[in-house]
Amino acid sequence: MEKALLLIGHPGHEIRCHGWMSRARPQVQVLTTGGGASKTGRLASTKKIIEQAGAKYGDELMTFSDHEVYGFMLDQTAGPLIEWTEAVVQTILKERPTTLLTDMVEGYNSSHDLVAYLTSTAVERAAMLGWVVPQILCQPLTGPPDMAWGGKLVPAITLELTNEEFVQKLSAARGYPELADEVETALMENSAASFKKECLYTPASGTAILTTLPDAKPYYETFGEIQVSRGKFKDVIRHAQHLVPLVKTIRAAAGLSVA
Repeated sequence: MEKALLLIGHPGHEIRCHGWMSRARPQVQVLTTGGGASKTGRLASTKKIIEQAGAKYGDELMTFSDHEVYGFMLDQTAGPLIEWTEAVVQTILKERPTTLLTDMVEGYNSSHDLVAYLTSTAVERAAMLGWVVPQILCQPLTGPPDMAWGGKLVPAITLELTNEEFVQKLSAARGYPELADEVETALMENSAASFKKECLYTPASGTAILTTLPDAKPYYETFGEIQVSRGKFKDVIRHAQHLVPLVKTIRAAAGLSVA
């Protein structure tokens, strides 16, 4: 029987691929508890959606608060993320998934991009140790599913949801209390019908993924600068200064190239 694995940065990302999740019934792992820098997490809501879709939440991986992950990036604390990545490697070797889906690098949120980088590292390491995942995909988290990077990317797979699958997806989205505002904003900015299809893409691999961004300056840097100017953040997380060296340290610990 074919197995699938879903690795996401925040609780709630599973809604974007709800149709795929309902069909593939993957094991799901989440990097953070969600909630941003100050709010409480929302894992309980995500676990409920995962179970209702017939998928499985993986309890064997540690999950960090958003505050912890921001600290790891700013302080270059690689240890916990090395452990998390190695746990993903062991999950891949144990489950031997034929498909792995993760978040797309969009430069929108540093944690979203981080889980994509960690997943890429884990996939490479697992291949060295004996299991090459046949199909690796990523999902966009901003805008309509078929307009990733503003339409610059071509989907590898497009799933057309049935009416029943679409109703279940909308029900899951609207029934997620902690994301009520975000869901309504997404449905106002994009037609609800645009989410009746799910577009999955092929991510960059190796160290190339670290330099593959839709824009020269990630949105999370601009947002961080605004928050610092308002006194809400102390520091700005930057791609070149924080994410790239941190991920290279993690790749080196896994015995992978950093060039």
